[in-house]
Amino acid sequence: MPFCANCGQQVTAVSYAPCPHCGRPSNGAPPRVAAPPVRATTNTATVLVVVLVGGLVVIAILGILAAIAIPNLLTAMQRSKQKRSMADIRSAATAVEAWSTDTGHYPEASTMDELEQQLSPKYIAVLPKVDGWGNPIKYACWSVATARCDSYAFGSAARDGVFSQDSLKDYAGGTGTTNFDDDIIYSNGGFIQYPQN
Repeated sequence: MPFCANCGQQVTAVSYAPCPHCGRPSNGAPPRVAAPPVRATTNTATVLVVVLVGGLVVIAILGILAAIAIPNLLTAMQRSKQKRSMADIRSAATAVEAWSTDTGHYPEASTMDELEQQLSPKYIAVLPKVDGWGNPIKYACWSVATARCDSYAFGSAARDGVFSQDSLKDYAGGTGTTNFDDDIIYSNGGFIQYPQN
């Protein structure tokens, strides 16, 4: 029969279990010290650093996305203004061609308002007078082989609003451009200076 190593009383087994008589382990080992309770501590500095680093990462990602997206968006906006200008000029030119079919010559006008008085409403409901950038569209007609206008041109000064030639008949034909500031010129049934996409 085993005995408690501390008090000598008879016990059922010698172990770390407390003796029923003295309360200390029956094997003579020192009593176990209870571990202090675990405190839930948070280090404020650590949390602040994690939040700050996370915020910087998010800002960096947004900056990269903006650096990629904004130039593409601006280019797309300028390209849409070019396309709108070309479509408006083409519509006006179609009305001028229809007028010429009926009269045998192109309308003589020095401004878009004068041209509109001759074309609207029979040949075109509303004559476009400004391009995609809000700059005035220019119209000119001139005589080459007859006494009346037998040639014409429409022009958009594009983004910069400045024509590179004094007269629309001074433009040479067949040039494409990738610059949004280059003029868009339509003459005698086709574009002679236009965006190249």
